[in-house]
Amino acid sequence: MERSIPQTIQRIIGPLPGQREARAFSVFALIAALVACGLSLYYGFRGETFMGRPMGSDFVEFYAAGRLANQHHPALIYDVQAFSRLQHQVVPEMSPTQMHVFGYPPVVSELFRPFALVSYRWAYCAWLAFSLTLYASALWLLLRSLIRERYRRTAFLLALSAPMYTLETWIGGQLSVLGFCAVVLFIACFEKRWPVWAGLALGLATYKPSLVAIPAAMMLVGGCWRMLAGLSASSALMILGSFATAGLNGLELWIARLRVFSAFATSNEAILRRTKYVDINSFFTVLLGASSGERALATVATSAAFLLLAWTWWRCRHASQDVQRYLWAATLTWTLMINVYAPVYDTILLIPAAALTARSVDGRALREQMSLQVWLIALWLLPWLTQSWADYLRLQILTVVLAGFGYWALSLARENSTAAVPVLQEPAVFDAA
Repeated sequence: MERSIPQTIQRIIGPLPGQREARAFSVFALIAALVACGLSLYYGFRGETFMGRPMGSDFVEFYAAGRLANQHHPALIYDVQAFSRLQHQVVPEMSPTQMHVFGYPPVVSELFRPFALVSYRWAYCAWLAFSLTLYASALWLLLRSLIRERYRRTAFLLALSAPMYTLETWIGGQLSVLGFCAVVLFIACFEKRWPVWAGLALGLATYKPSLVAIPAAMMLVGGCWRMLAGLSASSALMILGSFATAGLNGLELWIARLRVFSAFATSNEAILRRTKYVDINSFFTVLLGASSGERALATVATSAAFLLLAWTWWRCRHASQDVQRYLWAATLTWTLMINVYAPVYDTILLIPAAALTARSVDGRALREQMSLQVWLIALWLLPWLTQSWADYLRLQILTVVLAGFGYWALSLARENSTAAVPVLQEPAVFDAA
């Protein structure tokens, strides 16, 4: 009898990890993250860098935006010289050649006004607490909606200890936790069949248009009109909030800044650190080097992936909710891959994508459950390795995982939209307690 790929892997390496092993790995990873965070704080309060990076890393960008909004006009956040000067004032240990350019809408600076009322170091500590609370709360809401109770604690530990959150988002002081919360609220409303509210929730991620562009296109292709209306409404509210914050001039400056970032992402110049990005364009730039041939290959691959995603949405637009979960899992995954640019910290969106897939696979055929288990292992383990592989082997392995996991989810959507799937009484995913 022909073996499936998961069975072949299991035959080579032995039994796949169960819940006990998964919880142990998660606890060790959390301890490592807490130690790294503690050392960063220790050296940061002494005015020193840790592993070459100042305390808070990217958080200085948001703190500076809040400080400028408090003390000056919010539109000043787009003044590169004033913004850079303030960053070096609040974090003197930053390298003189280092600076962050603010690329978010003016309304985002309002969130950081309270943080900017205290010194930078204490503001970063407050952000660590805020980010962790927000992420853990959203994670619990996600798992309660999608994951069977017997697996929730393991799933919570795995997601909480994932390096794309602990190392890149939490310690790195990044904003992607807000996008994660928007997607979780979107999924919660989707599960309750509230399409307008789902769209409104996803629109909260409009602070970063690249996160909602691909989902909006799939809503259009799939005929999700009420969901698209909700998304459009909340996006409009985000724009109105930015207008109220910084006026028309602030909006124009933000749009100009988006064009600059787009030019950075599509340029052959070594402006961005491509090994920190997981989109197809960055993948080929790291692998082959920046050239016109690489740009053409990346454009063809991106277009092919987008067309495949859109075609599957069109084909399955009237399918069941189980099939739609697969479609949204693939969309969230490939949003990272086929975007103009996708930094590694945004890959926390893989967690909702994996949870959606697990919800529909639960109780299905053994082959599908074993495949999911293999993918979950890859999605948790490979982010620990992907940075070093990209730096030294010139291969961004996480992009390959995004392509494979998204394609697998699309395959399940096509299969389940046309045929009944055998049901098992007991799920096999992480079944070893």
